[in-house]
Amino acid sequence: MKKNLKFLIEINKLKEMPRTGWVLMGVKNPETVAEHTFRTTIAAWLLGRKKKLNIERVMKIALFHDLCEVYAGDMTPFSYFTDLPKGGIKKEKKLMKWVRLSKKDREKRGKIQLEKEKKSLLRLIKDLNPRLKRDIFSCWSDFEQGNTKEGRFVKQLDKIEALIQSIEYFGTDEKLSGTGWWEGTEEVVDDPLLLDFLKVIQKKFYGKLPHGSAKKIKPKKEKELENILDFLLEIGKLKRMPRLYWTIREVKDPESVVGHMFTLALMVWIFGTEERLKDNMGKILKMALCHEMSAVYTGDTTPYDSILPKGKKQRKEVLKRWQRLPKTEKARIFIQDYKKELKAFEKLTSKLEPSVREEIIQLWQEYRTRSSPEGHFVSQLNVLAVLLQALLYKEKHKRFSPAPMWEWAFELSGDPISSNLMKEMKKRFY
Repeated sequence: MKKNLKFLIEINKLKEMPRTGWVLMGVKNPETVAEHTFRTTIAAWLLGRKKKLNIERVMKIALFHDLCEVYAGDMTPFSYFTDLPKGGIKKEKKLMKWVRLSKKDREKRGKIQLEKEKKSLLRLIKDLNPRLKRDIFSCWSDFEQGNTKEGRFVKQLDKIEALIQSIEYFGTDEKLSGTGWWEGTEEVVDDPLLLDFLKVIQKKFYGKLPHGSAKKIKPKKEKELENILDFLLEIGKLKRMPRLYWTIREVKDPESVVGHMFTLALMVWIFGTEERLKDNMGKILKMALCHEMSAVYTGDTTPYDSILPKGKKQRKEVLKRWQRLPKTEKARIFIQDYKKELKAFEKLTSKLEPSVREEIIQLWQEYRTRSSPEGHFVSQLNVLAVLLQALLYKEKHKRFSPAPMWEWAFELSGDPISSNLMKEMKKRFY
C-alpha cells in the first residue's frame, strides 16, 4: 500500500504539468498532461468500440501513455528548436508550421526521447507490484512501438486530440492558429476510421472536406462521428473547470474536474486489480472517467452547496467540518441532485448511439447509487481521491485543513482497501 500511495502522489504531478507546446505558443492557463490524457482516453473508448478493438486495453494504453512525463517532462516537436526566446513565443511564426526534420535526424531524436521517457517510466513504476508494473510498461511500449492494433490506434488518436485542442485554442485562421498540428497529425494518421474522423473535424471547423478528398463518408457513419466529436468538445470544457471543493476553500490554481477523474481512474486501476474486480476493469475505468461529466451543464458541486453561507467568515466556519444533516434532509438533497445530474447526462449523451448513451448513464447511476459492486467500489475510492488531493494541498498550503475530508472518508469508506489506504495516508502525511 505504501508503494501504491507513492505512485499516486507522483502521477498527481501531471495534473499541474502544462502541455509544453501550448506554453511555448503563449496559451494562457493551458491544459495539463492529465487533462490531455483524459480526453484521449474517452476518445479511445468511443472510437475504439467502432473498430471492435479491445476497449479495456485501448483505454489503458491511452491512460498510461504519458505517465513517463512525471520525470521526463512533456516533450513537443518545438522542443527541437534551440533558439526559442524565453517566456513564450506567442508571435513566433515558426511555431505555426510543423517541425520538419530529415528521416535520419527524426530517428536519432526519436531514440533519444524514447530512452529518456523509458528511464522515467521505469523509475516511476519500479516499486509497484510486478503485475501492475508489467501492465503499465506493456501498454506504454505498445503505444511507442505500435505492437498491436490498439497501440497504433491510440498513437494516432493522441495526435488527433492535440489537433482538436489546437483548434479550440487558436481557431481556424491560418495567421493565428497552430496550423502545423494538421501537418503533424496527417503524418501519423492512416487508420481508415480516424481518417474519416479527420474529415469530420475539418468539415466541422472549416466548413469543407480536405482538399483532394474524393472518397465520401457514408451519411450514417459521418453523423455518428460528428456526434462523437461534439461529445468530445463538450467534455473538453471540464479540462479548465476548477473543482469547487477547492475554490470554496480558496486554493490557488486547484485541480480541474478532469484532473480529479484522471486520478480516480488510476486509483481504480491499481486497486481494481484485486481478484474480485479485475475481470470488470473496463467497466470501473469507464465509471471513473465519466462519473462527473454532468458538470459540463450542472457545474461542479459539493455536499456543502445547500448550506454554505454567503459571508466569507461564516463560510470558513462551516468548512471546518464535514456537513452533518438529518437523514431526511440528506435524502431530499440526494434526490434533487440526482435528478439534476441525470438531466445533464441525458443532454450530454443525447446524440451518441443508443447503446453508448445507455451505457454511460447506467455507469453513472450505479456509481451514484452504489447499486453494484463496481459502483460501491468506485464511489469509495472517489472519496479517497478527494482526501488525497486535500492532503497534497495541506503540504503545499500550510493553512489548508483536510479535516473535513477525513471525516467524510471515515463516514463512507469501510472496505479493507479503503481502510488500509487511509492508514497509509496517515503514516505518509502525519
